Amino acid sequence: MGIIIFIVILAALYYYFVIVRNGNLSFWKKASKEPDFVYEQLLQGDAWIIADEETEIDKEKYDGPFLLYVPSMGGTVKFYGEVGKYEDSQKQIEQELTKKI
Repeated sequence: MGIIIFIVILAALYYYFVIVRNGNLSFWKKASKEPDFVYEQLLQGDAWIIADEETEIDKEKYDGPFLLYVPSMGGTVKFYGEVGKYEDSQKQIEQELTKKI
């Protein structure tokens, strides 16, 4: 019985830390198919900050980091989304991606 409880707790922790904290997985899955397009969209929106190692992020105001490999940038780019704004931005970009894919 103890092992079952332990497995359930591990599954809940995995779900929270890997799935919930990494944002909208369907969005990022689609984004990985058109990363250059998504990168351009995120640059245009005011809901996102593109961060480097020196950028200080207010964790109260922004969720992330979200990572996306962008071929035109030659590597992985780190994004932070402004809470309350980036969710709508994701929906809009996801709709555009659905038309493209």
